[in-house]
Amino acid sequence: MWDIASIGIAIEVVFLLLPWSLGLISGADPLLSRTLFWYSGHPIVYFWLLPIYVSWYAMVPKLAGGKLFSDTLTRVVFLMFIVLSIPVGFHHQFTDPGISGHMKFAHAVLTFAVFFPSLATAFSVMYALEIGARRRGGQGLAAWFLKIPWDDPALSAQVLAMLAFMLGGITGLMNASFNMNQVVHNTAFIPGHFHLTVGAAVALSVMGIAYWLVPYLSERRLWSSRVGCWQGWIYFAGVLIFARGMISGGLLGMPRRTLVLAAPYHKPEWHLPAILTGIGGTMMFVGAMVCFFVLGMTVFFGEKTEGVDIPFTETIEGPPASGWEVHLDRFRYSVVTVLVLIAMAYGPFLIRHIPPKLLSPGYTFF
Repeated sequence: MWDIASIGIAIEVVFLLLPWSLGLISGADPLLSRTLFWYSGHPIVYFWLLPIYVSWYAMVPKLAGGKLFSDTLTRVVFLMFIVLSIPVGFHHQFTDPGISGHMKFAHAVLTFAVFFPSLATAFSVMYALEIGARRRGGQGLAAWFLKIPWDDPALSAQVLAMLAFMLGGITGLMNASFNMNQVVHNTAFIPGHFHLTVGAAVALSVMGIAYWLVPYLSERRLWSSRVGCWQGWIYFAGVLIFARGMISGGLLGMPRRTLVLAAPYHKPEWHLPAILTGIGGTMMFVGAMVCFFVLGMTVFFGEKTEGVDIPFTETIEGPPASGWEVHLDRFRYSVVTVLVLIAMAYGPFLIRHIPPKLLSPGYTFF
């Protein structure tokens, strides 16, 4: 996925931006440049997210004392990400002129389709968590959730990351909706959304993974599981407050990439969202520093131990020995599928814009 997704931005830099900066060409087509960038921009986010999915599938069930539902479903989910996450770039360009409504509609549909592997992940991982929690005495329709081993910081941080990611996915669907995008485009809503995904689901999961990985590598016990657990909750609460401020401010028209207090069009109703953003961001910073502190204390002062295991889960339905499922490891089918989708999603646009029109003359800032 990385190899295919990086092609767009590589073409933009090598054949448009670098020659322009060196004076070899007189300008660069901004619409083509933006399209090549967003061809890469969205799927490369999964460079951070897919390793987290590996942990959620392969390690979280073991930490929770449960089992993964299906080996086949897991493989299908990862292949769906490879196939569906690349041809979705135009949903970042809903406000750009020069792109047909048909193209924007096609990318909106594909963007909504990316949500399906996330739904399958929610089912699979929640199933494993429930098995582990019920083994620990959990009962009821939802009360079993309280029986998850919350005293294990490696697990609790990742479960909290999943809860934040649910909100991130919902706000992502809002961005993918053309009409809703007209309201939130280029506002603070957007960083509010991706702080719930990359800033929470990824960052907080990495912290949780580190709580078993660093002891495994250093052969030392985690310095303080209690502090590690509190660290996860501090960061989780901080990112929710931060995202709440950003999202509410964005819905009120607060722009992103702007010092809003100094903006001549500043609105008084942006005060509270800005305050929430500052409070939440501070809590996130404190939580991250506590994580580094716990890991540092583990490396230098943790109790020496041996035999720390990698928490690798089991599946109720194991790898198939025959049938169509055995072909899921053959990536050439997925590569061909995604290339066909890319041709359908970008072909009509590229035919009209290659060779580039070189419409932008460049700028002198000082």
